[in-house]
Amino acid sequence: MKLSDAVVDNTYTISSLKCGNSAEISHFSSLGFYPGAKIKILQNTPFKIYALGGSRIALSENMAAMINVKQ
Repeated sequence: MKLSDAVVDNTYTISSLKCGNSAEISHFSSLGFYPGAKIKILQNTPFKIYALGGSRIALSENMAAMINVKQ
């Protein structure tokens, strides 16, 4: 499932990143997005906000669609 389709208040595990290039992979990694990381969906509208590793991070719909998660 894509992170962009995840449900608020649920916690997921990142399973993979579908990035177009190494710069995107580096950017996601620097924010803590990597396979095996736990992520909680805090808010979907008007912005997507996630809790990841003690931080809150806002992502665009396009960026969230590049991250695959599982429950």
